[in-house]
Amino acid sequence: MYILGLDTTQAACSAAIFNLSSRRICARVWEKMPRGHAEALPAIIAKTLDQAGLSFADITSLATSVGPGTFTGVRVGLSAARGFALALDLPLVGITSLEAIAAGVENYRQKTILAAFDARRDEVYVQLFDKGEPSQPPQLLDVKSAANLTGGRSVEVVGTASILLVEQNSALVLSQASDLPDAAVVATLAARQESQDTVQPLYLRRADAKAQTPLLNIQSGQLELKQVNANHCEILADIHAQGFSNPWSVKNIATSLLSPGVKGLLASGNNDEPLGFILIRDAAGEREILTIAVRLDARRRSVASFLLKAISGEAGKEGIKKVFLEVSENNFAAQNLYKKFGFATCGRRKKYYTENDGQKYDAIVMEQTI
Repeated sequence: MYILGLDTTQAACSAAIFNLSSRRICARVWEKMPRGHAEALPAIIAKTLDQAGLSFADITSLATSVGPGTFTGVRVGLSAARGFALALDLPLVGITSLEAIAAGVENYRQKTILAAFDARRDEVYVQLFDKGEPSQPPQLLDVKSAANLTGGRSVEVVGTASILLVEQNSALVLSQASDLPDAAVVATLAARQESQDTVQPLYLRRADAKAQTPLLNIQSGQLELKQVNANHCEILADIHAQGFSNPWSVKNIATSLLSPGVKGLLASGNNDEPLGFILIRDAAGEREILTIAVRLDARRRSVASFLLKAISGEAGKEGIKKVFLEVSENNFAAQNLYKKFGFATCGRRKKYYTENDGQKYDAIVMEQTI
């Protein structure tokens, strides 16, 4: 029995596996990185599994840090963990990143520890622990208030805000432990806890609001592609719900991505904003478009065309001879788009789609010869 632990909340990305039989970490990959967690995490998980000589079939539960941390970082690890938990029907435990760094201190169950991350703007995320147990909930405080949480006591402080707090309170002692969370600690802590029905992110502060370029001004030249992975499941489900009366759930998408031959592309616009995606399945020289969806406020801006070009352009080089898809008989806009890309009707499935009102529609089967 094994726990897969993840952490992406701060300037590091890591995965680790805890062996419940030996009560030890049997594999760990930890990389320091200020950004790029979403792209790096799948490879880090794969390396960790390989290091342990295991596959996902061997994992019996999951654990992830839930924050506080960078807004994007918290979402990356949590989305991946939720996706795996749903797809594999595994229990999930959430661990705060403050508890994770406190537990990384040697003999932490015998000490009083102040865990603190630099939250910028002269503020810190902070929590006090006494003999391994939290003395108070996680807080967002100004530096001076955080430094005075311990009064005049000599307390060990750990985390990226350690130096800031020591400068304010000379009674504090800098820890020699890592200032960044480690998935090995997350997995170890999870082994002592029960799984949770819902695991929520802990932000403590809302994400910074930034002016965005209106999506209506997006041109195809501004679009970028990235490979879809488990971290994107919640984003994809949200986009899919904007275009279909019976949308795919997070679990549907996560399960599909774990199926043989399935892969996907995510189209992003300004500020890396997700706009649309396509999922495909390759088998025996044929490609099936499982679904394609575009955000409601990005429609009629060539996002779907961009995605179709991407999966058709390299198909021949990948040994694909034909591409198939299904579309509702009442979705005329989509049918016209597919025809522009050389798709032709090759079949029909009677009463295949059922709308929310109970109305049934045939599925038009279309094919494109590469």
